[in-house]
Amino acid sequence: MTNDAVVAEAPAKSWWTWSRQFFWARTKMLVVLLVALTLLTLFAPHHWLLDLLANLRVQQVILGLFLLTMCALFQEWKWGAAAFVCLLLHVPGFGPFTTGGGAASNSGHIKVAVSNVLSSNPNIDAILSDVLSGDPDLFVILELTSQQANEVDQATRQDYPYAVVRPDDWGNFGIGLYSKVPFDSSEVFQLNEKIDSIEVRITIDQHRYRIIGTHPLPPVRAAGFASRNEHLRQLTDRVLHKKNHRENLPTIVVGDLNVTPWSPCFTYIANPVSGLRRATARFDVTPTWYVAPVFPFGLVLDHALISSELVCTEKQIGGPTGSDHRSVTVTIAPRASN
Repeated sequence: MTNDAVVAEAPAKSWWTWSRQFFWARTKMLVVLLVALTLLTLFAPHHWLLDLLANLRVQQVILGLFLLTMCALFQEWKWGAAAFVCLLLHVPGFGPFTTGGGAASNSGHIKVAVSNVLSSNPNIDAILSDVLSGDPDLFVILELTSQQANEVDQATRQDYPYAVVRPDDWGNFGIGLYSKVPFDSSEVFQLNEKIDSIEVRITIDQHRYRIIGTHPLPPVRAAGFASRNEHLRQLTDRVLHKKNHRENLPTIVVGDLNVTPWSPCFTYIANPVSGLRRATARFDVTPTWYVAPVFPFGLVLDHALISSELVCTEKQIGGPTGSDHRSVTVTIAPRASN
């Protein structure tokens, strides 16, 4: 081997060694970060910042899978084991009462849509085009202002003549519920905050349903975190207990709940006691709220929840409308009898 070849080989080895050390050092840093985030996520019910970490559980899993792959490439099995344990600790967050699929009966199908339209959003035409594209029997609009309510009413009063509307021009908690079919009854109610929610009871194909539209405070700072959690608890109580001696009915809850299914706080509303679970025909992590129009930065904040008598046969996430949220449309049916 000539001296020139030795000189050329040395820098090549040096560059490869430096690159490997550089990337492995940062991989180890990310593994340590993942371990810290995973452990902090376990305490999500106790602090709003930790709850935020739990809401980012999908992103943590994506990071864990990436780090597991990197550890395998570097053949660093101890570090890979740490990443794998983190992934295992996240598994229960994707556990029971997250899907509401199953065999549906042939009658009583109802399609419900919900959209947080953003109170400052002037694009009513885009909003309605998105919400009505699935031809829902009933839809709920959140963050509804008086101006938006007037425009929605003018555009939909012929096809959706039955409505309960409570706009809000001073905050972001206006709400409107619009239906093709008449209400058996309707009620505007408040839980722990002076924020209107709506409950209606309707009959479709001789099947009766209770439908609730709601929107708790966002869990920003300790006050908002406590308020949202109490809202979900009180909503569970409402779902469970009979109201004015009326019978309980198969229930559909829709709204921007300001929590993802991956947070332990989601179980305040979707749990074995309430009987509510996500209305989705399959396991679904499609975001409805976007920091940026790229999947890893999105969160599942807008929901349809259904009681155990019901199944979801179809679910659609809407497109951009000028809001920071995307609409959710679900088709719900009674569960088929055995």
